Amino acid sequence: MKVSLRLFSEKGFDAVSVSMIAGELGITKGALYRHYKSKRDIFDSILARMERGDASMAQSHGLQSENGMTPDVSPESFAGFTMDMFRYWTEDEFASLFRRMLVIEQYASLQMQSLYQQYLVSGPLEYTEDMLREMGFDDCKERAVRIYSAMYLYMSLMDGSSDRESVIESFEKILDQELKEGVLWKKKTVKRINDCIIRIEEKEDHREVENLIRESFWNVYRPGCLEHFVISRLREDERFVPELDFVMEKDGEIIGQNVFVRAHIDADDGRQIPVMTMGPICIAPEYKRKGYGRILLDYSLEQAALAGCRAVCFEGNIDFYGGSGFGYASSFGIRYHGLPEGEDDSFFLCRELEEGYLSGITGEYSTPDVYMVSAEDADEFDRSFPKKKKEKLPGQIFDF
Repeated sequence: MKVSLRLFSEKGFDAVSVSMIAGELGITKGALYRHYKSKRDIFDSILARMERGDASMAQSHGLQSENGMTPDVSPESFAGFTMDMFRYWTEDEFASLFRRMLVIEQYASLQMQSLYQQYLVSGPLEYTEDMLREMGFDDCKERAVRIYSAMYLYMSLMDGSSDRESVIESFEKILDQELKEGVLWKKKTVKRINDCIIRIEEKEDHREVENLIRESFWNVYRPGCLEHFVISRLREDERFVPELDFVMEKDGEIIGQNVFVRAHIDADDGRQIPVMTMGPICIAPEYKRKGYGRILLDYSLEQAALAGCRAVCFEGNIDFYGGSGFGYASSFGIRYHGLPEGEDDSFFLCRELEEGYLSGITGEYSTPDVYMVSAEDADEFDRSFPKKKKEKLPGQIFDF
């Protein structure tokens, strides 16, 4: 088959005869016919070998079973499969000859055009899109085009490169970047729990999320609340981390949310230590104390670590947040900006997402100024929502 495929890739399928193939093999036509009925039979055997190779590669990476695609595709398994396919199409002699034949012959007949599309254009592009969809990416078509167009280009570069390893490395970087962005940015459903999902907030969710925050914080810390106005400002700030902007959804209704914002610690030795802060974070009042808040918090912290966050500083209640690994920031040697020495700082919490990250560091943390909003501006923003009564209640921290 390899000899036949080499001739097809050099001269074209129609230009190659059974006599030419037999001559290259050093056998008679009769001897060749004892193995294959015709030139078409040889070609069909080549196709069958390529189909087996593709299926075997997918199965070796857990991307396909006898019943089709598996439901548990990971970015790691897809990346491994894609790189192995890249090497297969460019380094395996049989696959390389087959690819060359299809490129040359794509204009020779409708069948060759169909095979070219199936193996080198629309087929792998659609497969890539299906894999991204299995992983939950919400921009699968556009991302598939970027991934596979890069793969096709770099396969062509491999054909004429004297430094093939650098070409492989360049494509691998593009693939890695696309998948990382997909996991952090575009993975719509990131966790399921019973009938709930946690996903990235979308623009269409903004009003619903703001209303959820308003309902959750209204008259809790002060008469009325500011937090729904804060979230509207956070989204526009360069320190806001969109890939860590989570909502929890149940039965089509958003019942929880959490966000992260880049911040820093002004270390006593003059360095600025990058950290993140988070919030507002909330669960709809009717779903509080049912475990949803813990699930949302723990998952969002896990994703923050994957996104490169190494520590989180935050104002909160140790009774709740301590269960998710937070401790008093003072135990790390971190002070709260503007708080006089000796004042109660038990509200100021910290958690390392990378063990030892804050070891040996002392300094002062300031809440990002984007959180500092005026009550007047918040009231103006609140006028666009249904009217609610402000009440001064026991336990509130602020009286404005």
